[in-house]
Amino acid sequence: MEDFSNRTDNALIMPDPAAAAAPEDVLPPVYGEAIEYEAGAREFAHRHAHAQLLYATSGLIRVRTPAASWVVTPDCAMLVPPFVEHELEMVGKVGFRTLYLDPCPLNAADEGRLLPVGGLLREAILALVKEPARTRAPGSLADILTQLIVKLLAAATPADEPPGRLPLPQHPRLHRICQALIEEPANSDSLEHWGDRFGASSRTLARHFQRETGMPFAKWREEMRVSEAMCLLSTHTPIDEVARYLGYADASSFAVMFKRVLHMTPVKYQSMMRSGVVEA
Repeated sequence: MEDFSNRTDNALIMPDPAAAAAPEDVLPPVYGEAIEYEAGAREFAHRHAHAQLLYATSGLIRVRTPAASWVVTPDCAMLVPPFVEHELEMVGKVGFRTLYLDPCPLNAADEGRLLPVGGLLREAILALVKEPARTRAPGSLADILTQLIVKLLAAATPADEPPGRLPLPQHPRLHRICQALIEEPANSDSLEHWGDRFGASSRTLARHFQRETGMPFAKWREEMRVSEAMCLLSTHTPIDEVARYLGYADASSFAVMFKRVLHMTPVKYQSMMRSGVVEA
């Protein structure tokens, strides 16, 4: 995925249909799209003038902002505030459902939020994306769904430490280290090694890492491996292959780590992903 830290150009600002429409043809405050993506499809770095809600009825969405990498599973949605740069990658075939909201129902200063999607919110999202965008008369089904979705999102309580969110440091040295580890998750080099490579003491790197990510280096690497594992397991990759790819000696040691972080075994996670596909 694209390295945001070295960008000197502006990310693509996607056209704002509401701003471009004629006065009598303005889109409503909430409108949506339903898109079916093939595995590996990407939307490169861009911004929207409106807040965007990202939801997948099947498959996973990997989202990257300058501040973090996220894994959006079918039991949650990600709310991206207006003008926050983000890049999307589809893991498996993705039933992509997205809503554009104006105004944003959460603090627009946030980098983004993962929100739980219960049955009522899920059904409202699925129903709204099927409604024509310009038939929002007061009291219509689309108008009622819009009001319901805005209220449900405003009332949603984001998880304090949602699984699948990986903070990305902004310091150039730390960012290069993290990018190298994301590209090679099995890498187990110590901070001492990275310090020798980049001309910094391990103590200095550790201090900056804790300050910028909110966690020690070893914890960050573990969280990164869990994020990778979530994506691989969702595509039904055998558990022993996932373990090897992430640098574990065997499936058992990988399973111990995975359960400690996600509070479920890899087998249970794969089973949930198989049975958790929502029919749109």
